Amino acid sequence: MTIYRNIKKYEHNNSEEALYDECHKKLYFTSLRILNNSMDAEEVMHDTLLTYFRKGMVFQTVKERDNWLARVCINLSIDRLRRYKSENLLINSKEIKSEEEDVDVYEEKSESFSFKGVTVDQVKAAMNNLSAGYRLVLSLHLFEGFDYEEIAQITQLKEVSVRSQYIRGKARLIEEIRRKRELSG
Repeated sequence: MTIYRNIKKYEHNNSEEALYDECHKKLYFTSLRILNNSMDAEEVMHDTLLTYFRKGMVFQTVKERDNWLARVCINLSIDRLRRYKSENLLINSKEIKSEEEDVDVYEEKSESFSFKGVTVDQVKAAMNNLSAGYRLVLSLHLFEGFDYEEIAQITQLKEVSVRSQYIRGKARLIEEIRRKRELSG
């Protein structure tokens, strides 16, 4: 009987490791785009997976599970962002950067894709300079594929507000990319 329990426990641990290996990068980068802080994004990713393991959630399809994990990750990221705002701990990202921090936290692989002369790295750098609200709405719409109604539900804003934040954020993003291109020559 003891051997059987040990085998079941071993199988359970292996399934947790497999799920972690399968989902941790997506959850991390989802949270990172919202929080713009690698340490917080890693914590949110771990909290999301721990919530899943503790609740023992069972889904009929992998897609349902992945959608649930993404939703929990986004909600935890937004909660953390709100907590920082309420505590006035959110510092301008330009002040945080030091000479030692030359590594781009988004960079998993060097991406050389460009569209109309704009590279992925330029878009990522410009996104980092946007305010948290614009960055959140743009990330959820452009990177995560949520529509305005879903973003409104997640952020607890009106759909009209989400649309206007998206339009303004997109305009600021384009403006920031143009400004950087002009500076670089």
